[in-house]
Amino acid sequence: MEQGCGFLAILTGATKAGYSSFTAHLLLDFNLSGAGNLLLAGLGALLLIALRWWWRASRTPHRPAKRTTGVRAPETPRYERDNSEAEPENSDTDDGKPDPRLIRELLTALQVKAEREAATDKLVRLGPVVLPLLGEALTQETDEHRAQPLANLCVRLGTPAARQLLVDLAPKVSLPARAAIVQALSSFASVPTDAPVFHRLVEEELRLAQHLLHGMIGADAELRHALHYELGQGRQRLLGLLLQVYERPLLLEARRTLARTTGKQQVNALKSLKNLLPRPLYEGLEALVEGGHSRAKAQLLDEVLGPLTASEPLITTIVRRGTAAFTAWTLGVALRQWHPQPATVLHLYPHLFSPDLLVQESARAVVQRLPVQRPAAYDVLLAEYPSLTSQLMATQPTDACTSALERVRMLKGTALFADTPENVLAAIMPIMKEVSFAPEQEIFGKGALGTSLFIICEGEVGIVNGAQQLASFHSGDFFGELALLDAQPRSATAVAHGHVTALRLDQEDFYEVMAERSEVLRTILRVLCQRLRRQNEQLQVQQ
Repeated sequence: MEQGCGFLAILTGATKAGYSSFTAHLLLDFNLSGAGNLLLAGLGALLLIALRWWWRASRTPHRPAKRTTGVRAPETPRYERDNSEAEPENSDTDDGKPDPRLIRELLTALQVKAEREAATDKLVRLGPVVLPLLGEALTQETDEHRAQPLANLCVRLGTPAARQLLVDLAPKVSLPARAAIVQALSSFASVPTDAPVFHRLVEEELRLAQHLLHGMIGADAELRHALHYELGQGRQRLLGLLLQVYERPLLLEARRTLARTTGKQQVNALKSLKNLLPRPLYEGLEALVEGGHSRAKAQLLDEVLGPLTASEPLITTIVRRGTAAFTAWTLGVALRQWHPQPATVLHLYPHLFSPDLLVQESARAVVQRLPVQRPAAYDVLLAEYPSLTSQLMATQPTDACTSALERVRMLKGTALFADTPENVLAAIMPIMKEVSFAPEQEIFGKGALGTSLFIICEGEVGIVNGAQQLASFHSGDFFGELALLDAQPRSATAVAHGHVTALRLDQEDFYEVMAERSEVLRTILRVLCQRLRRQNEQLQVQQ
């Protein structure tokens, strides 16, 4: 039993809370009935978690993610009103072409997982006529995971015109949409005459990386970590672009390895491309692998591209380009560190009304400090937008016990997400629900199926088994994290000691995020494997 408890202590990260808290974590997440072989049990647990997730992802019709997107799908789409294979009677205009409203409804339905397959089939049957509106939708998209089903529609259409649309859009769309486009283009055969387009995009990506690396020099830890993630995203886009110009097998293998490994493994993966790519390009890629100092990498790209030609500081670039080029987390970090000038302050305005709560909060914090810290810039902003104050008051976000920034940091503070970049956690934050409990209210009972992670914002939660108090959790503490991965009956009861406000992350919503963002699953499995390996090494030393 002691060996089993030791393994679970590392797995849940509960040892920091002391023995009683550690016991509570075990009781909440597992029914312990014996030790067994530690290594076999651990590997079995990992396998069951992975298999359970893949089974649920493939069999369960998940709900659409609860995120504000600015687009509301109709309750009864027109394309579903007729269950036959024929299109609705009014789906054509007077000139015999499909009604653009129907096409837009179908394109919107691609964002709903349960409706995606049917909508895709209908769009494919409509044929090339959907391409103009499809291009319009891709041009407006700034989220890679929303752009992907749109780009994949071109793959399903499979025509030269569909491929050409992707090629034409690649230089024009946001960088997240570009990532989706280059992923879709890998399903088409490359066309040598298109090489100049991709050469220009490769140089554009390298110059952005050069700017990021120079910006990392002297940056604080928070900004440096955010930019490190952006470099990785750029590296993946860059390799996707190279697939359209050079032989694919080696590039595909290198791309997969670089996405899943770190450090020296990335360097080794890149060496396979040394004889495939021109030397300057290969050296540029070398600057984008993990490890090494930012200054040395920046100098390497300077040698390849020439001196940095950016006309503005990196933070201003991030604010100006916004989520069309960077993740919401990186944009939020930049806004919190930005000192706008009269010539640049207008870049702030669109972020004040962003559908992303993290971006919106960070932008509004800038406005609050402008009158004191940058009065000249504030005057320029008000001159351009005289009704700004009333607009902000009319669109105040709902009251919550914690800000979006605090929620991301709380997730980062849990053992399960400690090694997950904040850029990724910011995508999990919107599905967290704020819940409140009255004094002595039961949060969950012994024997209830555990499917949620709780993070306490305010108050105290007691963990009891009958009359025995096992542990207590306070503000900032978390419990039930493994219930996100493998639900088991609770072996104790959780009760609010006084008024309690907490954040709850439910398993079903979390599975949906993992289905959209494979990096979440890879990071979690990596964490669990590392803990299992460390525990196994400790047992070998003890023996």
